[in-house]
Amino acid sequence: MQVWWKNPRIIGMVAYYVFKLLKFTLRLTVILPDSVKPQQQYLLAFWHGKQLLPALYKFPQHQTPMCALVSPSRDGAMLSVFLNKMGYETIRGSSRDNGTRALLQIKSKLDLGYSMGFAVDGPIGPLHQIKPGIIFLAKKLGLPIVAVGSASSKYWTFMKAWDKFQLPKPFAKAALVFSDPFTIDDNADVEFECRRLENLLHAMEQKAAELV
Repeated sequence: MQVWWKNPRIIGMVAYYVFKLLKFTLRLTVILPDSVKPQQQYLLAFWHGKQLLPALYKFPQHQTPMCALVSPSRDGAMLSVFLNKMGYETIRGSSRDNGTRALLQIKSKLDLGYSMGFAVDGPIGPLHQIKPGIIFLAKKLGLPIVAVGSASSKYWTFMKAWDKFQLPKPFAKAALVFSDPFTIDDNADVEFECRRLENLLHAMEQKAAELV
């Protein structure tokens, strides 16, 4: 019998209330370019380990529904509960498990007008190396990508986690920086576009770090 404090649904609910409380203590700066239009669909790209601030603050002033791809693992079950409470719809899947089903669900949501967030170096790394899924989707569906960088002045790092997850400390300064949207041409080289997005994400992270 599973003890209650190991139940991923309960952990997800607790995380939601704890992180909502944390959110109200953070001193946040958001840089959102005018080129990001409120009613346009986007594919949002960010790094593993830096997911929390984009999740907590969603997409400022944006009007499309939001969806996120979440691992089918036990940790993913916890994260799915947290994101659902935050107002996201979630798709359970990864490139290692249920990849085809997840891809079909992603396309279905995008066809319905959702924007979608991706930790683009998943599901298990290597850290800060882009996986091509987001590039393929942007190329196939013609949707623009926005890179999201985040930083906080004080945080805990979960060193035993493969993604070195960062948790901002209460009352820290925090920053979210969104790039200008960019699209992928039909004849674009996928590897080149992965490197392009990788460099852009590093630039957004650097800008966020400079703000805190």
